[in-house]
Amino acid sequence: MSDVIVIRGAVAYTITLDPSVWIFDERKIDLRSYDFTKESSQNEQERYASEAGAQWDKELQEGAPLPSHQQRSLAAERKVLEGDYGINLAPFLDHAEPLPGATTVVIHREGKQPVTLPLQEARRAILQFAKGGKPIRDNGPVLMYLPEQVKNGEEPLDAITSFEVRIDEA
Repeated sequence: MSDVIVIRGAVAYTITLDPSVWIFDERKIDLRSYDFTKESSQNEQERYASEAGAQWDKELQEGAPLPSHQQRSLAAERKVLEGDYGINLAPFLDHAEPLPGATTVVIHREGKQPVTLPLQEARRAILQFAKGGKPIRDNGPVLMYLPEQVKNGEEPLDAITSFEVRIDEA
């Protein structure tokens, strides 16, 4: 089982994803408290970009504190070590820049049948990369959920090796 996942196919840039570093990504989602009834939207992305820009401006003006000087409570440290975390697939698909006319994403899985989703549906996916604070090793490195799968308690897609963006001819 590979520890990385590739986004390839009808994209401007082939991207390699390494879920082991996502624990440090500020975009990570705590799956235990995430509200799966709301859909991620362009407004959320705009809000994130605005907040990141404001933080950047603040650090330019005031300077950034060294990591050793940042105050984090013991509870916050423990939460990171015990949480179930995921991250949205959409930003990674956006950075790969699907080519004009790309309509589907084929999810290739080790030893299992591939699954095909419309590109817009795949953009809604959440990739779980940690369970109980530990990386997902069995059938990992990620588990893929759509929001309604989580709400309905359905099993995720596992053993994912790559996402292939395709232009399907009608």
